[in-house]
Amino acid sequence: MIERKETYSINSRSLSMFFPLTEDITLEKNRNYLFDLSYMRILKVRGEKSAEFLQGQLSCDTNQVTEQTMRQGAMCNLKGRILALLDVFYYQGLNLLLPADLCESTQKSLQKAALFSKVNLEQDSHFNIYGFYYQNPSDLKPCEIPASCSKYQMIQSSDINGYHLGQGLFIFFVSGQQKQVELLESFNNENKQRRSSLAWHRLILSHGFVNIYPETRGLFLPHRLDLHHHGYLNFEKGCYKGQEIIARTHYKAKLKHELKLFTVETSEALFSNQKIFDETGKKEVGELVDYSPVDKEQFLVALSLLVERTNPVWFERHDNPVDIYEYSPP
Repeated sequence: MIERKETYSINSRSLSMFFPLTEDITLEKNRNYLFDLSYMRILKVRGEKSAEFLQGQLSCDTNQVTEQTMRQGAMCNLKGRILALLDVFYYQGLNLLLPADLCESTQKSLQKAALFSKVNLEQDSHFNIYGFYYQNPSDLKPCEIPASCSKYQMIQSSDINGYHLGQGLFIFFVSGQQKQVELLESFNNENKQRRSSLAWHRLILSHGFVNIYPETRGLFLPHRLDLHHHGYLNFEKGCYKGQEIIARTHYKAKLKHELKLFTVETSEALFSNQKIFDETGKKEVGELVDYSPVDKEQFLVALSLLVERTNPVWFERHDNPVDIYEYSPP
């Protein structure tokens, strides 16, 4: 049963926390878990040319989005810098899923181009959004999940719709009030299988999914976040905003940085886009992209670092250097 409902801030993004930190993010291997994703929002894209419109705005191929298949993509500016990371799916039309604190700015950016495409953009608060971690076919499930559910596959039922992000990570949308009550009651049990958005954040970060925040909007090139390895970029589709720079980086530039997960212990503040320096504190070797607490003064961090680097490192605004250790999933 949920003992409390507090919040934990990652940069300026407030995430729910249902239990004491370590308990909240610790998951048993043989159980399935339902996660609160109330910090996410759906942006509906409607109009006869909505797919064509998004094709010119996002890095993924929206022609591959169907009632059976979703895609993940990036929305970039003309300089190729990421403004938002989005899930694109079809349910009664095309939809984008993204954090609520980026929804308004994303809608405004898209609206400028939508004026010439007869496309309407509208935030949808009709659905309750949940994450789901599927580890045990015999354990609790929001709905029936196909035995061979592939990555990006859509799942549809009368009250619940969703899709598979791979690695047992699912997103579900619940429309009916009665179904939501039943769902929460079943997972809000003695095994504490209903978990917070902070627990989801830690889980997906451990699987290599990073976030863009209001503080990092327009800062990172897709290749600095290794998006070319994770299906966000399609190099065979036509032009889209920022495509020329992204393609040039992919085909002509020598990539000097790589995104990796590390654990670090520190009592000093962490924040996305925090610069990281070598052991001398003088040479910049990368930056912090995303992070999550794992215990008191212990963090899981996604760092974009030079391939050749040293240890320990200095974090910007820190008084002391720290050792970083490559993260190995349990």
